[in-house]
Amino acid sequence: MTSNGLSLLVAAPVVDIDGTFFVQGALFLLLMAVLWPLLFKPWLDTQARRAEAIDGAIVKAKDVRRQADELLVEHDTKLTAARDRANDLRADVRKAEETAQAQALAAARTEAADKAEAARKRITEQAEVARAGLAERVDGLAQDIVTRLLGRAP
Repeated sequence: MTSNGLSLLVAAPVVDIDGTFFVQGALFLLLMAVLWPLLFKPWLDTQARRAEAIDGAIVKAKDVRRQADELLVEHDTKLTAARDRANDLRADVRKAEETAQAQALAAARTEAADKAEAARKRITEQAEVARAGLAERVDGLAQDIVTRLLGRAP
């Protein structure tokens, strides 16, 4: 005892090894023998299958991604080729249309020139006819003008 009246307690060991230690060990081994096939083995198998499924899904996802990338490159290549063909066709159609328009314009110009030439000939012929008609009447008209201006007959 101490001076204040309390007795000193000696600490007991944390692990007391006695006969119960062996009983607890036997119970542990018995539970392991019973629970291993019923609980632990199925759980570990499920975990292994899950890990394999995840790894398989990752591998499959990588494969699908690679195939998608290949298809994307192939699609881009085909799309570029189709655009090039469409541009070539557009250019060919544009050239054909320009050629057709140029030919139509040339034909229209030729037709207009022919009509203008025909009109000039017709006008020239009519002018000649008018001049010939006026030439015949010039003397008579001159006499009429002199008579009217001078008031007398020549």
